[in-house]
Amino acid sequence: MADVNITVDGKKVTAPAGTLLIEACKTVGIEVPSFCYYPNLSLQGACRMCLVKIEKMPKLQTACTTVITEGMIVTSDSDEIRQARKGMVELLLGNHPLDCPVCDAGGECELQDMTFSYGAAESKYMEPKNHKEEQQWSPVVYFDRPRCILCYRCVRVCGEGMDVWALGVQNRGVSSVIAPNQEDHLECEECGACIDICPVGALTSGAYRYKTRPWEMNHVGTTCTHCADGCKPLSVRDVPIPAWKLSAEIIVTRAELTAIFSASRAAMLSISPTMKIASRSR
Repeated sequence: MADVNITVDGKKVTAPAGTLLIEACKTVGIEVPSFCYYPNLSLQGACRMCLVKIEKMPKLQTACTTVITEGMIVTSDSDEIRQARKGMVELLLGNHPLDCPVCDAGGECELQDMTFSYGAAESKYMEPKNHKEEQQWSPVVYFDRPRCILCYRCVRVCGEGMDVWALGVQNRGVSSVIAPNQEDHLECEECGACIDICPVGALTSGAYRYKTRPWEMNHVGTTCTHCADGCKPLSVRDVPIPAWKLSAEIIVTRAELTAIFSASRAAMLSISPTMKIASRSR
């Protein structure tokens, strides 16, 4: 395809025809914020965080749905744009719970990053937040509705990416809510793609909840054995000695292991006194 030349914040950008503006900006190191956009998924334009100013257009445009054209002149950062993004963050935080210290997404939450960049120090809302109890959709997937920002990433990756279509949207407008395919629970292979793609802590993993923090995890180049999808890399957490966590409820210390080994050795010697058991000195 023929290349198209545009200008973004005074920088000349050349990209193939048909390229989205948000992707063209990345080629010159300009990061346009967004929640709903994700490469290779259908375009949504729901979060309105990627608004930019395009010359000769009277209103701000969404960079995630705009295809570049020859000679386009774009401004990605100005007082008008920052004010628009600030207003969107304030709306998203209207009912969002202030539980960042305990949220599993804390430290890797995109809404947290946007709040630091564009958020207001004070809210104009005087009413109490509309709280909803969290829901357990399956042994793996938990849904915390007040945290959801309706970016629809989970719905699209489940349908378009995994071809399962286990998630959907109920109602319309301000009453919209993410819902599972079986009313109150999920019926799928529990691949966890919806959890991984969620930009906030609305969808969390039953195996991960409240057990560790993102900065304590190491990414290992191996294959997850949870299901047949073969996801990789795998995120693991090193448990320091003296403790091996064998399950969610059982923790065996080195002293306890030594006692178990000694008891087993004594039992074996009582059965066969002539049996030789190798012991390793520390």
